[in-house]
Amino acid sequence: MSNEIPPTADILPDVESGVASVLVRTESEGNRRQLERWFATHDSYDVVETDIRTGEFDCCILDRASLLDNQDALRTRKQADRIPLPVVLLVPEQRADEVVNALQRESNALDSLVDELLRMPITSLELEQRFKSVLRARNQAIRLHEGHEQLELLNRVLRHDIRNDMSVVLGWLEVLDPHVDSEGKEILDRVLNSGHHVVELTDIARNIVEAIFEGEGPSLEPVELGGLLENVIAIRKETFEKATITLQGPPPDVTVLANEMLSSVFRNLINNAVQHNDADEPSVSISTQEDDDNVRIRIADNGPGISEEHRDRIFDSDVKGLESIGTGMGLYLVTNLVEMYDGSVWIEDNDPRGVVFVVELPTIDSTMGDGNG
Repeated sequence: MSNEIPPTADILPDVESGVASVLVRTESEGNRRQLERWFATHDSYDVVETDIRTGEFDCCILDRASLLDNQDALRTRKQADRIPLPVVLLVPEQRADEVVNALQRESNALDSLVDELLRMPITSLELEQRFKSVLRARNQAIRLHEGHEQLELLNRVLRHDIRNDMSVVLGWLEVLDPHVDSEGKEILDRVLNSGHHVVELTDIARNIVEAIFEGEGPSLEPVELGGLLENVIAIRKETFEKATITLQGPPPDVTVLANEMLSSVFRNLINNAVQHNDADEPSVSISTQEDDDNVRIRIADNGPGISEEHRDRIFDSDVKGLESIGTGMGLYLVTNLVEMYDGSVWIEDNDPRGVVFVVELPTIDSTMGDGNG
């Protein structure tokens, strides 16, 4: 028979359903009856009968004889699956130590196939705790796998779609350069600068995603916040000429631990403040406040405001899609980047109207060396 294992994506359980499918293989009728009686009274579990090599189930319960009979299939499946498949071994209470020692002595490392021991007979409470434990770990792995797939999709979008399309745009803009007058050339230069900045950001974001793929934390280094804020504000002023965007007071003379993506935090917040502003003259005011170990950056607008109910979800990725402008993925990116920098972000009311997005970041000694998050 073939030893091929189906792709993991084809055998992922339905995590949202809350029902875990369990495969039970035991030669002991007493153990089988106890387990089946227990499962029959718990709606969160469904006992299935399927092929142990290729079937769909979330947890496998075996006795020692079944483990020996199916060791090759389990080993192949555990090595092939990106999502861990929990194997629970039933052992008689009075022979538990003997069975464990025998498994450890096996030359083919049978003990490495077992994730949990159930000493039979077992109380209902302990049985429930054991199953919750092994399935919790599996569900966490499933969510990590799903997050990895989302990052992989983002990486493809950054690497291909956005970067390639922007490169085409920049190419045509450079062709247009000789055909514009001096006034138009100034505008064209602004567009070109913004376009090159987009390409640069896709490279930075792609590097961050690839570092996460490789199991590394994003590389963080000291960043002078004042200069970064001034640069972001200057570019936003060019982009939104009809809006008033001001930095109140001198730029903050502080250093934070971040990376090149920090500019995306403030760019997205300023974009949001202007693009969703219903005032005749949109106004965005940026101010900073320094404490002993933190700096707060407040981005206030004179727009329509955000309801209390909506504020609880405004930073979620599913509030708006990629096709939306301003809110949605932009604010989702903001909160994830700020958390990466060990900071926090929240919303307050502005007086007399509008909202204030507050970003708080820990400050560091400007003389410290590079660090890693």
